[in-house]
Amino acid sequence: YDTEPVFAEHFDACTTAFQAELGLDLHEAIFGGTAADLERIDRSQPALFTVEYALAKLVDSYGVRAGSYIGYSTGEYIAATLAGVFDLQTAVKTVALRARLMHESPPGAMVAVALSPADVAQHLVPGAEVSAVNDPGNCVVAGPKDAVRAFTQRLGEQGIPVRRVRATHAFHTSQMDCMLGEFREFLGRQQLNVPQTRLLSNLTGTWLTDEQAADPDTWTRQISSTIRFADELDAVLS
Repeated sequence: YDTEPVFAEHFDACTTAFQAELGLDLHEAIFGGTAADLERIDRSQPALFTVEYALAKLVDSYGVRAGSYIGYSTGEYIAATLAGVFDLQTAVKTVALRARLMHESPPGAMVAVALSPADVAQHLVPGAEVSAVNDPGNCVVAGPKDAVRAFTQRLGEQGIPVRRVRATHAFHTSQMDCMLGEFREFLGRQQLNVPQTRLLSNLTGTWLTDEQAADPDTWTRQISSTIRFADELDAVLS
């Protein structure tokens, strides 16, 4: 921020836009606050958007032109904004609402486990779901705290370690279903565009079609569906 004017320009554009939506000065929260100031989802996700978007614009200013974009969860919104699906103002409003609704959803827990999706499925307990497939042998499982605790205990009895993910909610599971109606209704009033640069989808694990990009249901379903990041990486590498 201090040494790269392009980064600072886009960082400030985002924090200014988010202040109108959040009633919070993200610039102050990021540079002058404490870690606790950014632990809440309704603050951490806008902060992530701000830093990632400004960083992408900085890389672009160096002359590095992306042939395609990929993003993870909230990061997919930065990717979609860079690809032209959202303009910046619409993206800020969308991310702010998404973060607030997630914050207001039921509490939950998430753990990472070094198993394939097929192996994880054999150990799941009621309420626990695969939230993300990060690579063929690495998944995230999430759900209500009791369900995740029971899943963790079951694996522990078999000597399989898990790593707790620092999260207060069960993202990308049915625990998010309570927010989908309001989010879908909001997106239905926004202008969504076809991407100008090709973009991968967390929802499908492959290239986002023009029809999917402009469909509010795509972005709504992404919230409660498994992130298929391993499939997306396969698509990139192929």
